[in-house]
Amino acid sequence: MKKNLIAIIAATFISIPSIFAFHEETTDHLVPGMPVVFIATGPKFAPAMHNAVKSAVGKWFSSDCFMSLQNTVEALVDSEGRGMVIMRWATKEAYIHDQKKVTPELCDPLKQFRMSMVKLGGVKPTDLKFTTFSVIASSPR
Repeated sequence: MKKNLIAIIAATFISIPSIFAFHEETTDHLVPGMPVVFIATGPKFAPAMHNAVKSAVGKWFSSDCFMSLQNTVEALVDSEGRGMVIMRWATKEAYIHDQKKVTPELCDPLKQFRMSMVKLGGVKPTDLKFTTFSVIASSPR
């Protein structure tokens, strides 16, 4: 019984998708007052899945949880089907605001979106790559 319980707990933690998990990233390296960019890469989406991906993204974008955030998001797919999400914030402070506000525990639409992307992309959460950095020079437009 104890082994089964441990196996269930381990399976739960392993299967929790971490895509777009900017709320788990460190902020020490970010420059105060400067724009922040978060990039998640790793999933692959065949052309036949593009409508399902758009639908999942649309549900997330129309949620109250997303509308309360201070960022912009682009979901991209290249010619080989590799998916990428780029999230941008005007400042480090806005990024930290959203980090505190958006967790799967507080925002069910985010949890559903993340699970959909991992399922559609056919990847394990450990296959995903995350990068967070400060923009030190941006165009005037």
